[in-house]
Amino acid sequence: MDSPKISENEESGRLITPQDACNRIAEVVQEAVRKMELVAEEKMGLYKKARLAVEACDRELDEKARAVQEFKAERLRKKQQVEELESIVRLKQAEAEMFQLKASEARQEAERLQSIALAKSERAEQDYASLYLKRRLEEAEAEKQFLFEKIKLQDGHRPPQASSSAASDPSHAPSQTMMLSKIQDLLKNVRSMPPKSEPHSK
Repeated sequence: MDSPKISENEESGRLITPQDACNRIAEVVQEAVRKMELVAEEKMGLYKKARLAVEACDRELDEKARAVQEFKAERLRKKQQVEELESIVRLKQAEAEMFQLKASEARQEAERLQSIALAKSERAEQDYASLYLKRRLEEAEAEKQFLFEKIKLQDGHRPPQASSSAASDPSHAPSQTMMLSKIQDLLKNVRSMPPKSEPHSK
């Protein structure tokens, strides 16, 4: 590094003493060491900066990895929620179909019971009409029997003179015969009457 100076001294024609050469060498070495230290410090600073950058990059990568894991966990949770919602929807749909089926069955059962009730009502009306006619016949028979007994009693309690006069009176016997004929006709009409519905409580 001091070669220009040495050449200048040589040009000036002056020789360097050993002490001056040692001093100059020492200065050159010190300067080189100082520059090397500066370069080393600069390199150390760059290394520290690079190391900080790497550490920051590592932290960012860790954060990104955690974010990815959280995203995956969130995605899995959302997927589970969707599956649960789909399961609930399927369950509600199955319940709706079941209730619809039960409603249809209940409607069919109601229609069946209604038809049974109508049939029973018609049967009850027919039974009531038959019973009504039967009672009417019984009443008519009883009335006929009562009239027969009454006529017998009247004939039994009639004096002989009245009986002979009744026998001599041709208009009395036909009146009794006419009454009996009317009773027979009434009974025939009652028997031949068609069943008719009467108001009754069900």
